[in-house]
Order: sequence, then structure tokens, then C-alpha cells
Amino acid sequence: MSNEARPLKTAKQIAHALGVSERTVGRMVRKGILPASKAGCGGRTSPLQMDRRALEKLKGKG
Repeated sequence: MSNEARPLKTAKQIAHALGVSERTVGRMVRKGILPASKAGCGGRTSPLQMDRRALEKLKGKG
């Protein structure tokens, strides 16, 4: 699987890619700005997961 096809697996990775803090990522997900979802069982402590293509589209490069 190429690096571009792999989803971003943590809020930290998403925050780094966007240049914002992890708290900002959490806020953006709750407000519906970021199309990220919970991985695993989807519980409160489950990590976020986001498609890289969706991130690029959000950043205006797609």
C-alpha cells in the first residue's frame, strides 16, 4: 500500500499534516469540519482515522 493510500491513524498525524494542534483537530471533528472517524470500536478513547485524499482536498490541493 502506498503512503498516499494509507489513512492517517491518529489526531497527532492529522494535526501535523494540517499544521494545527491535536485539540484543534478534535474541535474540527466535533464541528464536522474534518471528515475523520473513530477507528476500532469507536469508543471515547479510540484513535481517529482520516483518509489522506480527504485531507488533501480539505487543504485545497485536491
